[in-house]
Amino acid sequence: MKTLVVYYSRTGRTRTAATELARELGADLEELHEMRGGRTGVKGYVLAGRDAWLARESSLAPLRYDPSGHELVVVAGPVWAFAMCPAVRAYLKLCGPKLKRVAFLCTQAGKGAKRTFMQMAALLDRAPVDTLILIDRDIDRDRHTPALTDFAARLRRPAGGQA
Repeated sequence: MKTLVVYYSRTGRTRTAATELARELGADLEELHEMRGGRTGVKGYVLAGRDAWLARESSLAPLRYDPSGHELVVVAGPVWAFAMCPAVRAYLKLCGPKLKRVAFLCTQAGKGAKRTFMQMAALLDRAPVDTLILIDRDIDRDRHTPALTDFAARLRRPAGGQA
């Protein structure tokens, strides 16, 4: 099954998870880049949370992959202020109609991923085939791999079927 893993990462944690998942699935990998900068440091952290909370979307740099050529697209991003980050919001609005099957992965320091998954599904007007929440400290301590491996195994199952 041709798979694409699309992600946005401010700190590198989501990048780590997305890269490992793409390797595990033999998937194409697309990093989302915002046209605006300024998400670094304390000020960037605060403004990022504000933009997520206010449901703003980013302007994205041109994409490398057309998701319509993939049977499954995994959309990965961090939870900011209990909400999806602006780059993921922009991607789902832009490419949502082209996504055949979709799964979600969120990284978070504390809470908010379940709410974020609901926001993501609402933008697509459908539920994902699966979801995964990874905690930042587990990624930092390299304790996320078993959950990621299990997620990949679930995603490899045929649509609507059991392994």
